[in-house]
Amino acid sequence: MKKLTSIFFSLVALQLFAQPLGYEDVPRIKENINQEWYWMKKDIQTPDGLGSNDAAWKNVSLPHNPDPVSLWLNDVKENWVQESFIRDISWYRKELPITVTEDQLVFLEFEGVHAVTEVWVNGQYAGKNDLGGYTPFHFDITKLVTSGEINEIVVKADNSMNALVPPDPHKTDYIKWGGIYRDVYLVTTNKLRVDFNWADQEAGVRITTPTVKRRYGMASVTTTVTNAHSSKKVCELITKIVNADGLVLKTMKDSSPVLSGSSYTFRQTTALEDEDYFTWSPERPYLYRAVSYVYEAGKLVDFVENRFGFRKLELVDGEGLLLNGKPFFMIGANRHQSFPHIGDAVPNSMHYEEALMYKEAGFNTLRLSHYPQDNAFIDACDELGILLYEEPATWIDWEQGIWMDKLEASARVMIRNHRNHPSIAIWGAGINHRGAVQRLALAAKEEDPTRFTGSASSPWNGMRHAGLTDIFATMDYRVSEWAEEGFTLVMEHGNNASSAMNQFHLSRYKKRKNNIGALAWVGADYYHLKPKADNPEKFTTYGMLDMYRTKRPVYHWYQSELNPEDMVYIADERVSTKGIVHVYSNADRVELYADGQLIRSQLPDNIQEKSNNDHPSFSFHFPWNGEALKALAYKGRKLVATHERKMPGQPYAIQLSVDYPEYPLRAGGSDIKTVRAYLVDKEGTIVHGAENKVTFEATGSGALVQGDADYMNELTPIEGAVAAYVKGITEPGKITVKATSGKLKSTSVNLTSIANETNEILNAASDIYDFPFYQIDIGHEGQLSQFDWKTWDISHETDLEHEETSRVKFKVSSGGTIAWSKGQPSMRGDLPFVGSDGVFVKDTTLYLTITGLEKGTYQLVSFHNAHSHKDQFPYNINSQAGYADNWQVEDQHLVVFTKNNDSGERGPISYRQFFEVYGQEPLRVYFRTDKNDSYTWLNGFELRRIK
Repeated sequence: MKKLTSIFFSLVALQLFAQPLGYEDVPRIKENINQEWYWMKKDIQTPDGLGSNDAAWKNVSLPHNPDPVSLWLNDVKENWVQESFIRDISWYRKELPITVTEDQLVFLEFEGVHAVTEVWVNGQYAGKNDLGGYTPFHFDITKLVTSGEINEIVVKADNSMNALVPPDPHKTDYIKWGGIYRDVYLVTTNKLRVDFNWADQEAGVRITTPTVKRRYGMASVTTTVTNAHSSKKVCELITKIVNADGLVLKTMKDSSPVLSGSSYTFRQTTALEDEDYFTWSPERPYLYRAVSYVYEAGKLVDFVENRFGFRKLELVDGEGLLLNGKPFFMIGANRHQSFPHIGDAVPNSMHYEEALMYKEAGFNTLRLSHYPQDNAFIDACDELGILLYEEPATWIDWEQGIWMDKLEASARVMIRNHRNHPSIAIWGAGINHRGAVQRLALAAKEEDPTRFTGSASSPWNGMRHAGLTDIFATMDYRVSEWAEEGFTLVMEHGNNASSAMNQFHLSRYKKRKNNIGALAWVGADYYHLKPKADNPEKFTTYGMLDMYRTKRPVYHWYQSELNPEDMVYIADERVSTKGIVHVYSNADRVELYADGQLIRSQLPDNIQEKSNNDHPSFSFHFPWNGEALKALAYKGRKLVATHERKMPGQPYAIQLSVDYPEYPLRAGGSDIKTVRAYLVDKEGTIVHGAENKVTFEATGSGALVQGDADYMNELTPIEGAVAAYVKGITEPGKITVKATSGKLKSTSVNLTSIANETNEILNAASDIYDFPFYQIDIGHEGQLSQFDWKTWDISHETDLEHEETSRVKFKVSSGGTIAWSKGQPSMRGDLPFVGSDGVFVKDTTLYLTITGLEKGTYQLVSFHNAHSHKDQFPYNINSQAGYADNWQVEDQHLVVFTKNNDSGERGPISYRQFFEVYGQEPLRVYFRTDKNDSYTWLNGFELRRIK
């Protein structure tokens, strides 16, 4: 250990970044500690033999792959059992300043390490995780650190073959990489805290949505608070439901004593409706936040937040899968997480960008094969609107005993970790090629009864139905049969570059209502060690995206089938061969020209194999021999899209592009941007057959990932394209990336890195506006008031003023006589007890004056129902001159005129107004009907600050 000269430097650094509103006093600290680690390989079991010679250690950042590889995995001879290739031990060391007070705990949190992990802090053993490399874990290191000093952390990442840790010791159709390949955090909490979600079945925060309707939804939040103090503590838990704009919509409060060394589980449920309520779907992935505040003796001691969405999935016999009550067919692919050279040591940004590629293809569902995947990818699918099928880490083989115990335990951790994500639709409860496993199905339902389970079946082994699982999730490469009863999801089906195979499988599965989806194998190519006679196949070559995530033609057919934007795309020479030019479009008709001459005007292919698809491709029978092609797409007589293509010539130059440049690169070495190089001819057409090796160089505030490796000197293109991965150095700034290839015309591209924020709570934060929200029902004593609204009792002229708080006051007034409803009138419709009573005036103006509002933007919704008068009229509404800029009046009532005692399935006539409050002057709103000899009513109002 080393003495810390300034024990608060890391916290000071965090404060350099502007804090979003609502995060000023957050007591929990979650610091990303990915940078400045030291790494080495050594085949020893404890850190005693590591030595202190710094020259033996290499400085690295996380995520880290100890074994960066060439594209072709040169000299690797193993098959997919992978007994020895990269099956060794990595050691990581980091010196870290840690400050912990008497009432705090400090944890190391790991998102994923291959495959068995042990940790030492200051030479003392902290713990072991042996559930495999694909699920998170943590260690309480409070008693091992020395507060106010530099503490040494040592991590052993043992990727050796281990017969007791799934998916070992068996073959897998993916490489089992090594190292600390996901994020690591230092988490500091109070001893009265919300535990990690995966710590136990009841731990952390669990969010469910037991009611999901078109206009109404319930959110149930279960929060377990743990007390590590030496005495009982009285805990107050406040949970706030926050919408996508940051507005607090609901606040739930409960309190309970929590015994020392024990936990207490709070169960809180609330409801949203109408304008506050939106469902989550791929078309509109609306996300809310449940923000949990833990108080003890009036002091905020812990804070966590979780995102969630209101969505309901149902399996209905004869109708298939319903999402939020509407038919839904899952379309997408399978996803492996490995990339060229870096394996699965992938930063969060690259996970997001790959998810975005699938979304842009139009996919609504992905299967995460064959292991739990990074939190960042799940988060991205929440945001983008992609449903997920996630499964524990296996492939084909399995064993009883300790092996199965650990597989079940890792499945439970997977579910606890991702259970709050609306994107998760199905938990894998089978083993690939083998079908449903009762033990996994039971465990999944124990952990999360709200989601479906899938069987992971095959047509050549096992049961031909779902068994104990909900869905017969099977493979189909051979026209497999469907389950005779229940529901079938083809979780893997054939895929080829022209899309013919994809169109066939998708059309075939759409024929039957109880078929719920079709997911292609595979989204992007990936590394594996498939046995061959002389040498294993190192990676696949048939993905919709290649290894570098460059798009193949099939990707564009999915865009035509699934996306609403008008498009047409001529498939390139890789698939437009043998006398057929493939064109993809969502138009009614396509004209294809060659060298300016019309070949043919065609409708989409009308063949049985594609008959159930929305937009089958267009097959033009034309022997393409180098002509310049142009496609014109029409809807009716309107030209909606065009596309041109030329046959490529010889490689002439390199074109560079940066994937999603709108998303910045973070400095420090943990983040990566993909710079893509295309080998093009003189006219800029990609030469897919080019094999020219490309050399990249990065200068300025960046460097190539594994830039000193021999294989990085010349990178081999895949079908005319290759990519380099660029990281930022410690200081942010401009980065220039140059690509060269022999005599080809070289080029360069610039990007800029930004400063890295290590406070993960602030990284994920967006403003929280906890503004007042007033719902006032104007009535009088003896009348029925609206549920959950405040009642403004007007039984006399002296009651025309209402004090809501010591500051905010409401007043109704008029130049004429104000009257109010008598007796106990009734009304049918929404907000019936608001609309059944109120105040009114005849042939004059009614004023609502509001005083005491803070500066800001407000929304006022006022309700007007003349329940005791015959006619209803629209109102003229005005505000005090000069007080409300950008004045808007919007009639929210669909019918406008309603019966005075029955508004059907609507509420009273309502008017919505937005206004700015600049100072302390009262706000005065005018109401008056636009008819003579009529009454102006005010039954109640909602007032909400929105900015």
